[in-house]
Amino acid sequence: MEENLIRFNKKIKLLFIDFETANLCLNYRFNLPWQMAMINTVGGEKSGNDHNVLINWGSDFKFSKGAEAMAHSYSEERMNKEGIKPIEALKILSENLNNCDGIVGHNILGFDIYLIKCIYNKLGRPYPDILSKKPVFDTFAMAKGYFNNIPYQKGDDFVFYQYKVLNQIIKGSKNSLSKVASNFNIEYDESRLHDGLYDLELNVQIWNKLKYQVDI
Repeated sequence: MEENLIRFNKKIKLLFIDFETANLCLNYRFNLPWQMAMINTVGGEKSGNDHNVLINWGSDFKFSKGAEAMAHSYSEERMNKEGIKPIEALKILSENLNNCDGIVGHNILGFDIYLIKCIYNKLGRPYPDILSKKPVFDTFAMAKGYFNNIPYQKGDDFVFYQYKVLNQIIKGSKNSLSKVASNFNIEYDESRLHDGLYDLELNVQIWNKLKYQVDI
């Protein structure tokens, strides 16, 4: 038994993060996050420090049709009541990034990492190069590798491995959050998907399955 593997680390502090956005692209001129959800865990268990932040961009915010169709929990009334200024949201994000040992998300390397950079750029703040400072675990890439028999070779750069998996075109490969949950027999409420905090509750369960399938 290799006790240095993450699955055995009861002290590691991992930050799970997910954004719900105005668009499905990554250009900050056209896409801004309206919901920022974060769950902090210690050793795979929730620490009780969760965040469900609504970001009010004012007149800068415009939905695309595709993104609006998935934004089940968004309403202007809720945003006006609960939304905070973008700079305040960035402060919360920065504090959580600084206080974790690593970051987890579903398709985080394909979407959320770039979106974080867009937020810093939009607000004129220097971007902390997350990939060079913290380990990043993408459960989309991990699941795709696991279910398609693309093994991770211990000792290789894990972010490089994940990008390699993400860039492979595999016919019939489906690795959405709900599909991976189903593959692991994790129950979920389909009507609640695409709410950031609910998606992360599911993501934590998926991570706690996947970490036993990949030797990291």
